[in-house]
Amino acid sequence: MSQHIELSRRERQIMDSIYSRGEATVLEIQSDLPNAPTPTAIRTMLRILMEKTIVRRHKQGREFVYAPTSPRRPEGTKALKHVIQTFFDGSFKQALAAQLTSGDDTLTDDELREMVKLIKAAREKGN
Repeated sequence: MSQHIELSRRERQIMDSIYSRGEATVLEIQSDLPNAPTPTAIRTMLRILMEKTIVRRHKQGREFVYAPTSPRRPEGTKALKHVIQTFFDGSFKQALAAQLTSGDDTLTDDELREMVKLIKAAREKGN
């Protein structure tokens, strides 16, 4: 997905499933989806995603396994930038503050030290 491709809500959910698993069968994708459509409907959406060249498939035994065509990390970075732009007026500081104060996850001391190292490295690079 190197260029920006518009996805429907259901296409995005399918891609989320595939990215979280690395690769997935139709039944695995179906188990991840809320109010999941039939396997036939999922296959149709996967065919559309293949036509958009963001999903590829290979045969494993009697079924097809679907995988993203773009690596997880760059796509995650693009998705994060989109969220920051859309919900936090483009401010990484606001997004980070929201995450740190949400109480959803408690950062370990090691994670905090790693974040400090990343911030220092970004400063040295001039970011």
